[in-house]
Amino acid sequence: MTVPTFTFGRIPVQLWEYPAVFLVVIAATAYGIHKVRKNGRHDSSWRFFLPAMWFKVAGGLVFALIYLLYYRGGDTTSYYECALTFVNLFFESPIRFTEAMTSGGQPEVRSLFSSDTGVPMGYMFFNDHTRTVIKLVVPFVLLAGKSYLIATVFIALATYGGLWRLYRMFVSYFPQFSRNLAVAILFMPSVIFWGSGILKDSFTLAATCYFIVATNGLISGTGSRFWHILSIFISGAVIVAVKPYILIILLPGTFVWYFYERIKNIRNVYFRYIMVPFIYLTVFGMSFGVLTVLGDSLGRFSPQRALQTAVVIQHDLKQEYYDGASFDIGQLEATPLSLISKFPLAVNAGLFRPFIWESENLVMMLSGLENLFILGLTLLVLLSLKPSVIKRLISDHPLILYSFAFAVLFAFMIGVTTSNFGALVRFKIPLVPLYMGAIMVMYSHLQTFKVRSESRRLRFFR
Repeated sequence: MTVPTFTFGRIPVQLWEYPAVFLVVIAATAYGIHKVRKNGRHDSSWRFFLPAMWFKVAGGLVFALIYLLYYRGGDTTSYYECALTFVNLFFESPIRFTEAMTSGGQPEVRSLFSSDTGVPMGYMFFNDHTRTVIKLVVPFVLLAGKSYLIATVFIALATYGGLWRLYRMFVSYFPQFSRNLAVAILFMPSVIFWGSGILKDSFTLAATCYFIVATNGLISGTGSRFWHILSIFISGAVIVAVKPYILIILLPGTFVWYFYERIKNIRNVYFRYIMVPFIYLTVFGMSFGVLTVLGDSLGRFSPQRALQTAVVIQHDLKQEYYDGASFDIGQLEATPLSLISKFPLAVNAGLFRPFIWESENLVMMLSGLENLFILGLTLLVLLSLKPSVIKRLISDHPLILYSFAFAVLFAFMIGVTTSNFGALVRFKIPLVPLYMGAIMVMYSHLQTFKVRSESRRLRFFR
């Protein structure tokens, strides 16, 4: 069977691929069983390793089949088809393949391909970010024997490690809430659907998770300092190469986390409060300095061009040629005041939209139901927990502060630059595990308080 796409040609789906997918999952399951037996004896959270892995693979396959059979193509098939040209070039000429993989997006590099190998689509090859994704996909397509479905499974499995490590990081701080945290981090449908296929978001989600986990290891002093620094550099490089705006949100939060972890141990309360403004000024200066140094890599997302880029992106995503329902938080101008004025509406859109009544198809409906769950859980926590308890949880746990800061700032950025629900539900997935992890910790504390209150009430009546 071949499936025609509107982009490049026809994607073959052959009968051997289905049992091959099954065998790959069996092999991954065998590895998972070994890991669970090794680590799960003294840690009950490992019982979620295999179900979450199967869920992620299933999410990748559902995503692949929907875009293959229903939409007849999209970004995912375009990445695959362009990666396939590189794989064909590998078998035709390893030397030209090596040159293409290590070179930029110049026309002479594209001329290395031929009609026999297929030529990567120009609009993807000449764009630095999409070309990086193509090169990331190439090894998976090569290992998969050019199979689109098997390559999808490989990518789902390879990027699963990021989510799992993020979950393990939360559990290391809150082991008593491992079940609720599994729901919040490992089993959110939108994260699994958009973060498991052949897509930019699969790689940036995993890289973001690895970056945060390595940051935590570096700050807490656990594990190898060398490997944490290496992981930060590699994951940071992937983020800058694919979606540089994520790093703009990660860096300030990382510096705040680093300094806050140190000042919270200062016993003198007055000195602590004196240090806070100084720390925020330092964080702003360091973040701006690092982003300025990375200006060439960040391109249009550099500090000097970020405001104008936000306006251009918002205007572009309002155009009718994008699929999905659009929304509008008002006209944005390239001024700090205009940007700040959109903060409440943008954060609301980034965290909780599309609402269920704004959904126009099945995928949006599922996103609407998930957003309803997130909004309901948020309101339950805010209305049920005393402000003093919320403040204490945030002040006692820098991870919670970092998670909320990242989620809110990320929601603001995508809310203010995105006017299309189809793009919004995909762009927001890096914030969902962190926001849900933090809010689920608070919800779990609320459950604990209720259980304790009920126990005290029963003892009183006895």
